[in-house]
Amino acid sequence: MYMVKRIGTGLVYIGVLVGFFFLRDVDHRLFGILVYLFSLLGTHEMIRAISGDRRVEEGNPPDTVMAMSLSQKIATYTYAALFTPLFYLVEHFAPHEGYRGLLVLSFMLALVLMCLLVFDHRHTTIPGTGASMICGFYPTAILATMLLANEFRTGSTLALMLMFVIPAVADTFAFAVGCVLKGPKLCPNISPKKTISGALGGIVFGTASSVLLYWLYTLTSDYVYAGIGSSWAGAPWLMFAFIGFVASIMTEFGDLVESVIKRRLGIKDMGSLLPAHGGILDRIDGTLFASTFIYIVFALFIVYTWL
Repeated sequence: MYMVKRIGTGLVYIGVLVGFFFLRDVDHRLFGILVYLFSLLGTHEMIRAISGDRRVEEGNPPDTVMAMSLSQKIATYTYAALFTPLFYLVEHFAPHEGYRGLLVLSFMLALVLMCLLVFDHRHTTIPGTGASMICGFYPTAILATMLLANEFRTGSTLALMLMFVIPAVADTFAFAVGCVLKGPKLCPNISPKKTISGALGGIVFGTASSVLLYWLYTLTSDYVYAGIGSSWAGAPWLMFAFIGFVASIMTEFGDLVESVIKRRLGIKDMGSLLPAHGGILDRIDGTLFASTFIYIVFALFIVYTWL
């Protein structure tokens, strides 16, 4: 029954992603709705986890938590609620300048949280301020990479597809290969179930998925690689193999980061929205790290090439 739920939830999740990619054909800005949902739900999961609510829900009272005051929670929720809408508002009036709105909003969050140490000094603490900043950065600020990639002048669809396909393939095959080959543990003190063989399997298949996706995308679209080394026919193949290789590693690293967070907080999952998977953050933890790397590579070496 557990496996049926896991597969069913996974298929629904994939269906939602595919649906939003189709919506991009209507208006690319509609993809921002998906990012907005990730931001709001992920922020809610982080705040509940850090404040100890998840642990209480699981029948395991928290011993040490980074308690956030009500005012700090409101500030963090407000940041997540304004992040995506502000990006598109700025983009509407000043195309390609949306990132400026995100920078200003992020500075405002930090400033407001510092001010709350004075205005709400009876309830706020420095650990709570740090926790609020973490909840603002992870996942909302990191999700800016998807918003920015969605605005690329060329290759935006390919970049976004890589952000979701590579982590999904790397994660799936890391689990499958690890179950079959087993062997030494990767990080037994952090995630006891992960094996070195599984990690290597995830990297191999994640790299292959990147190259395959690039090939299929060029066959079904008019996309032409114009990044670094474009004068050499083999450049795009090496570039996308490199993207797949590093993004697969980042996927597994992102999963380990969240495993550390959950272990330190004494919880099993970040949420319960996705049956047999946990919460949104349990589903996109590796994607957040992989998307950051993919955005940087596209921005520096493929779309806005400076070499």
